[in-house]
Amino acid sequence: MESQSNPFDMFNTFLFDGDGVIYTENSPLPGGIEFLELLLKREKKVFILTNNSTKTRGEFKEKFSSFGLDLPVECILSSAYLTAHYISKEKPSARVYVIGEEGLKRELANFEVDIVNRNEETNEEDIFALNLEKIDYVVTGMDRRLNYVKISRAVNLLMSNEETKFIATNADFTFPTVHGLIPGGGAMIKILEELSGRKVETIIGKPNSGMFEIAMELSQTNKEQTIMFGDRLETDILGAKLAGIKTCLVLSGVTSMKDLSKLTDENSPDMIMNSLQDAYDSFLNTNLE
Repeated sequence: MESQSNPFDMFNTFLFDGDGVIYTENSPLPGGIEFLELLLKREKKVFILTNNSTKTRGEFKEKFSSFGLDLPVECILSSAYLTAHYISKEKPSARVYVIGEEGLKRELANFEVDIVNRNEETNEEDIFALNLEKIDYVVTGMDRRLNYVKISRAVNLLMSNEETKFIATNADFTFPTVHGLIPGGGAMIKILEELSGRKVETIIGKPNSGMFEIAMELSQTNKEQTIMFGDRLETDILGAKLAGIKTCLVLSGVTSMKDLSKLTDENSPDMIMNSLQDAYDSFLNTNLE
């Protein structure tokens, strides 16, 4: 990279993963908010593409507001929101059983999806006390209150009803926290697959190209003018590459320097940076009047 060359001048639309790229839980990462603010000031289009299904889009907007950034809810594409949208289009008023948190359930409810386990379940309940007849989907996402009753009900549904579809918001095996990695939505999928003998049929989030295509449609731009910033090779980078989008891997989240030995033709990024601080500095220093 030449010292006076800004690698981002050619792009009009900037896509970002959230966790591990802009923030970790409720703590902003170096340069993240500053870079987004600079892009918006320069009238660039900014979208958040997150596999995190634990929050609604409104809650993500509130998170960014707490960081001092006013980002329209339409510019936030989450796996929970897109899963709800997908189900409502495929089968309006579907009956679903959810392995997931309140944010996912609220997004589903916003699309008038019938959630049979709307209330939180405990291990004190009779597994078969809940009416699980005519369930159209078992939907999985990250669930930090996963328990025996939930697993038993979901597995029973998948094993007993071939017509019940098995879909997932995302397949991220881990989730970054300030204290390290914890099991993510992909771990929930694996548990149900192993116990039920069924394979998940549809995964809505990255690396599925749908999230990227919707962002480009909303921004009214093309793939040549779009770049994705992410911290996961197997979702952010792979998904963007499959969609024909340029990529920048940041090492502030799940992927570290030691993981770069895993790079393949499929998931090799166009750029690698330590954090969005590097992107901010590069953009700012080469665009000074």
